[in-house]
Amino acid sequence: MRNEGVRRQKTVRGVATLLTGLLAIYSFAPVRADDSKEGKPKPQRPINTMLVDLQEAFASIADEAEPAVVTVFSTKSRKAGEEDEAAFPSFMRRPRRATGTGSGVIIRKDGWILTNDHVVGGADRVTVRLNDGREFTGTVRRDFRSDLALVKIDSELPFPVAKLGDSDGVKIGHWAVAIGSPYRYEGSFSVGVISSLQRKQDIMDGSGGRFYPNMLQTDAAINPGNSGGPLLNIQGEVIGINTAIESDGGGSIGIGFAIPINSAKFVVKQLLEKGKVSYGYLGVSPTSVTPRLASTLKVERGALIDRDPEADSPAAKAGLRAGDVVVGINAKPVKSELDLRTIIAQTLPGTSIELKIVRDGVQQSLTAQIEEAQTIEQEKPKVGVKGKFGVEVQAISEQSVKDLPRRLRVPATTSGVLIKAIDPTAAAADIEDLVEGAIILKINDTETKTVSAFQTATAKIKSGDQVRVYYQLGKLKKFAVVSVD
Repeated sequence: MRNEGVRRQKTVRGVATLLTGLLAIYSFAPVRADDSKEGKPKPQRPINTMLVDLQEAFASIADEAEPAVVTVFSTKSRKAGEEDEAAFPSFMRRPRRATGTGSGVIIRKDGWILTNDHVVGGADRVTVRLNDGREFTGTVRRDFRSDLALVKIDSELPFPVAKLGDSDGVKIGHWAVAIGSPYRYEGSFSVGVISSLQRKQDIMDGSGGRFYPNMLQTDAAINPGNSGGPLLNIQGEVIGINTAIESDGGGSIGIGFAIPINSAKFVVKQLLEKGKVSYGYLGVSPTSVTPRLASTLKVERGALIDRDPEADSPAAKAGLRAGDVVVGINAKPVKSELDLRTIIAQTLPGTSIELKIVRDGVQQSLTAQIEEAQTIEQEKPKVGVKGKFGVEVQAISEQSVKDLPRRLRVPATTSGVLIKAIDPTAAAADIEDLVEGAIILKINDTETKTVSAFQTATAKIKSGDQVRVYYQLGKLKKFAVVSVD
């Protein structure tokens, strides 16, 4: 197996060079007799052989990268008011759970997975399924601004890891490979090219929307469920995290977007070290200097400050004003608005910087002290019923039965306990029709005639258990098995 892996790695490296000339004219043009000193045609590799090598390169990428690509299931509770009242009668209107599917890529052997924040943000529970079928419950560290998050899973054995590349070296026309779980088709592999660079996107979603200042565009097929999965180059290195598509119908039309991996590295480092991301703040809204503006502003390139900075911002305190063009920060050139945004965002708050600007055609320097950008408050974890099973019960009495909807009422002498509340993050919430007002009759082999008996039976439940539940909904008695995380 080791020799096979080495052979495949050599194939990928060799074919990466070969691909640049695969479809060059000389591959198809006839060879003339005077093309060699001997007056004989030079031997050339058949084009079908070159295509087979290309095919093997893609197969090698799949073999090496797919074990590190995971499917991410995020379970979120949904408030009763969000449900269709016609579909869910009033007695069933409790928090329910909706499960979304995304993708992720393992970036460290100890189980750190990179994905999109919109895949796991606000989730009550996150489950990760590996390429080999194993499943793990993950814990999340997230950053709303970048739309990136880390999920941690644990195992005694090391996990397969994807190799991170350098997105700054990506060019239009380079090969692009997307791997993920579109529409829950796990391990799906699609191929395209890099269509464009540095795309800006404002994308509205359930969180209110995010701004993406720098995206890779690709025509590799990306669909719902690919979010959080890797975009790879022909060497099998991760160059981006697939994030969004342009589509009227919801499916791929060949316009997909990925967050460059170099942008993700900045976020990952801070999430690993601090559990959160701190961004620098200057207080300006820049635009890039276009060729048409360059001669008027007497600059070649730069970031134009097209409005006065926000009051009391570091930029305002430094003396920046509308019409200034930032051409450098410390020793780094600023060629565009993206350069300015990136340098400022990745500057440690409290750092003093020198801004090189051009004002009215004259270059000068200003000094600004970077502050920390405000962070969007993330959702607080939901507090549920204590215990692994996640159900709170009460004794059956004439009053408790009277409070039930008519169709759920049972005799007060019924042998069991009445469900008072269910934690939407716990195992019991997986039973779709186990609702407040149902009667639990037995847990595994223990009859639950009293609250004390129920508590004794559920206190023994631990992660990994398969719990047998006998319960009654109105006059109907039912049975279910619950897998406990």
